Amino acid sequence: MTKIIICGANGKMGQVLTNAAANADDICIVAGVDKFPGSIQNGFPVYGNIFDCKEKADMIIDFSRPDALDANLSFAKQNGMRVVIATTGFTAEEKAKISEAAKSISVFFSANMSLGVNLQMQLAKKAAAFLGESYDIEIVEKHHNQKVDAPSGTALSIAECINETFSEPKEFLCGRCTATQKRGREIGLHAVRGGTIAGEHSVLFIGADETVEINHIAQSKHIFAFGALRAAKFLSEKPAGLYNMNDIISQSAVTNIYKDDGQAMVTLSDIIFSPAAIAKVFEDVASKNIKIDIISQTAPHDGIVSLSFSMPRGDLAGCVDVLKKYEYNGTRLVANDALSKLTVEGAGMQRQSGVAAKLFSALAEKNIGIFIITTSETEISFCVDTKKAKDAIGVVSEAFSL
Repeated sequence: MTKIIICGANGKMGQVLTNAAANADDICIVAGVDKFPGSIQNGFPVYGNIFDCKEKADMIIDFSRPDALDANLSFAKQNGMRVVIATTGFTAEEKAKISEAAKSISVFFSANMSLGVNLQMQLAKKAAAFLGESYDIEIVEKHHNQKVDAPSGTALSIAECINETFSEPKEFLCGRCTATQKRGREIGLHAVRGGTIAGEHSVLFIGADETVEINHIAQSKHIFAFGALRAAKFLSEKPAGLYNMNDIISQSAVTNIYKDDGQAMVTLSDIIFSPAAIAKVFEDVASKNIKIDIISQTAPHDGIVSLSFSMPRGDLAGCVDVLKKYEYNGTRLVANDALSKLTVEGAGMQRQSGVAAKLFSALAEKNIGIFIITTSETEISFCVDTKKAKDAIGVVSEAFSL
């Protein structure tokens, strides 16, 4: 049973969440926080300040306002709690605070808690990549007349997601009333406020003689409450890190693993540490048209380093031949011609901590050694003994439920 504190408990979304949680078997609301704590009678205590909460809880679900962020994060860190942030309208500085907090606690942050909207974002991103620069992009969002921020956080997130496809990001133009010029290279964002509209987002790709439109319509606020509860269940078993709806969709930081047999590696141990000397090594290798893959260098110690790099197995003999001349004054050349490169990848890796620890701990349990490693935000590549490559794939697949 996950015990939660609802921030913004007496607001519209707080009340929708309260009703949704009442029908959940594994969620229990132990307290609430609201700017007007006595405005509604709930089946749990509601406080004006989160630091007045005496009840023990596992998690905060925040449907309040950005000005409550500091207190909520501070309380969560102080009490070792997880946090689901469903509030919008944060500044870049406030988003940086969320990222910083995620280094020590589990934080789920999404501008929109609807799975449908997050699918819309991915579809819009794919459309932008396919249609390219020849299509103009406009985003129109509609919400109820009580919504404060404009454009919505979801509209901005859609625009940011689309921008990831372009080598040079497009500027955001919020409304055109003051833009008395022809359309330029931008993503237009437009806000409509009225009545009780729960939330509508339209992404338009407008080209010559055709328009592609991707729409999402929220018919009630319940979808956001159910999404928040789903996020809470997802977060309940996660280590410290920053998560969002894409992680729920993929369900794992690591989503794929690839194997590349036929790898080899050479190591020049105890070579003199000199930028010119290191450059000369790679110049010599390049002169033989040898394709280098993963590169590793130890930190300098007493003026020497060890330098390793991998390559296709067929290039090993030529590489060894060209590097033999470096074997003097204690420098040794070591070659390995029986390696496989494994690459694990996943978009969630850039938001979650502990992925490398989980990966290499799983390999260590089966005594599978790593020869060389390289990383990026969404990939970890490493070489293992070819004889153990199959076992390594099984271990990693089991650890990340691939």
